[in-house]
Amino acid sequence: NIFKYLKPGGQVFFRDYGRYDMAQLRFKKGKCIQDNFYVRGDGTRCYFFTQQEIEDIFTREGFNQTQNIVDRRLQVNRGKKLKMYRVWIQAKFMKPQDS
Repeated sequence: NIFKYLKPGGQVFFRDYGRYDMAQLRFKKGKCIQDNFYVRGDGTRCYFFTQQEIEDIFTREGFNQTQNIVDRRLQVNRGKKLKMYRVWIQAKFMKPQDS
């Protein structure tokens, strides 16, 4: 639906969990609904994407991809001496000027 309302040349900025993020790896058995799709304790759901999945979703709707990167970061909780490996997908898509 966003393609319909976005002006030609308009952009969509996307950022969400990437495959094998620490949050995905910490899910316990029984929390997986489907491959890479989980339910949290509070009932909310989360999906862990790949770059290709994001590209396919947006380009299928008519967007041009201008950026699609995996952002991997090591976050350290010094108080708890805990290392957390985080993975996000960050992407930008543009509605063609001639749309």
